[in-house]
Amino acid sequence: LLMVGLYIFYNGARQIWDVMHGAEIEQPGLVALIAAIVSILLKEWTYRFTVSVGKKVESQAVIANAWHHRSDALSSIGTAIGIGGAILLGKGWAVLDPVAALVVSVFIVKTALGLLSTSSGELLEKSLPKEVEKKIVDIVESEPEVSEVHHLCTRRIGSNIAIEMHIRMPGEISLKDSHTRASNIERKLRQHFGEHTHINLHVEPLKD
Repeated sequence: LLMVGLYIFYNGARQIWDVMHGAEIEQPGLVALIAAIVSILLKEWTYRFTVSVGKKVESQAVIANAWHHRSDALSSIGTAIGIGGAILLGKGWAVLDPVAALVVSVFIVKTALGLLSTSSGELLEKSLPKEVEKKIVDIVESEPEVSEVHHLCTRRIGSNIAIEMHIRMPGEISLKDSHTRASNIERKLRQHFGEHTHINLHVEPLKD
């Protein structure tokens, strides 16, 4: 996606440079405008369908593929603006096509960099967002007699997440009660974050 955005930027800049040095760009026809509009509608529909699937299965690869369709739609918007302007304003304004493409390429590159940041965070086992970790702590501390969540470590594993933490309970409760509370916490976390959530709990007694 990043390479597509950079190529569109390069191609648009090259055409603008050529026009500035006296070159002429061929005026597009009505058929090209119709094709661009059809492409916008079809690619936008494909993007919306694909990104919904990507979010459902929590797959960055599918979401990135969806944005590839969105980049095609954005490119077609730039093309439609350029073609429409060239048709309405005459051959002297054919440069609007590469100008629009140049603007669109900036949005494509920005989106690609955002996707790269998210994916690299997963590869480097970056912690989950602060609001997600806060939700984890809230769920854990909602269990009676459980407090002081510490050494919390989180990361994403594909479409699932991993949670490791230490928790404190009163030292005088039985091993059976401690196990029950820990099992309740695991159940609540999996209900919220998915059945395949990896959970590692270490139970410690409250400090005197």
